[in-house]
Amino acid sequence: MEKKIVVLGGGTGISTILRGLKYYSKNISAVVSMSDDGGGSGILREELNILPPGDVRRCLIALSNADETLKELLSYRFNSGTLKNQNVGNILIAALTDIFGSFDKALIEMSSVFNVTGKIIPVTLDETHLVAEFASKDKVVGESYIPKMCYRLNTRIEKMSMIPHYPRANEDAIKAILDADIVIIGPGSLYTSIIPNFLVAGINETLRETKARVIYIANAMTQRGETKNYSLRDHFDAILKHSEYEFIDEVIANSLRASNDVYEYYYNKEESEPIFIGEEDRIYFGEKNVRLTEGKFIEIKDGFIRHDGKKIGESIFNRTLL
Repeated sequence: MEKKIVVLGGGTGISTILRGLKYYSKNISAVVSMSDDGGGSGILREELNILPPGDVRRCLIALSNADETLKELLSYRFNSGTLKNQNVGNILIAALTDIFGSFDKALIEMSSVFNVTGKIIPVTLDETHLVAEFASKDKVVGESYIPKMCYRLNTRIEKMSMIPHYPRANEDAIKAILDADIVIIGPGSLYTSIIPNFLVAGINETLRETKARVIYIANAMTQRGETKNYSLRDHFDAILKHSEYEFIDEVIANSLRASNDVYEYYYNKEESEPIFIGEEDRIYFGEKNVRLTEGKFIEIKDGFIRHDGKKIGESIFNRTLL
């Protein structure tokens, strides 16, 4: 019997994992954060009063079994005119939301049309806005503004919250987590893609109650404006700080070092550094009774470092299916 998998996160991070997991299970639920307010998603959100479609669109493409041309259509972004910077997939989701009367029904229809493996579930159906409080005591509202302000102030993020303070969890997200055999958290931007899910009322309690094995996939690189100089432990501690409960059973981290050319091509000027497991991390996670799995879990695509979803899936399923 196929394992029931939930992948919890947002942004581009979890879409790479979803592509790999399709080879190991058809019973996949992507539970996606709903705080994006930048780019085309932000425009549609403001003008049409809908939830942000960008992150769910990426997951839809990752899990789609449709023709490659249709996938390219969903990814296409206009370069000029009144639709400049707007994405075709986002517009389709917005149109179906209007036709069927709700964002979640629109995703069901999109999933059917584009032959999606599994389900794509917004973590909440409430309108939300992220709030960051920095070590400098300054605050900023809005997911797209947080990294910029953090970098400008040259400080750290101390606490994340939401407006409204505790948006309600989508009941479908709760059910998926409770029914899962494996829950995978991440990878993705720590404070603007991963932690927002723990700010939704009911998600933390459900992660504590589920009998699923909960696995955190660590980011391969730090991120300017969010996690500059962060260690693996720093990432984990930030999750614990915002999740109330210690529900993570395992951390999967990359050990493969890319060539210097790859780091110099983009990451050095972005002040982004690789994250590897150090001896202090091993001691810390040993004391926490959290399993550490270290391996060559990245690939290089067009000069950028990306997680290799197939290798991560192989690592997880080679053990869980024994």
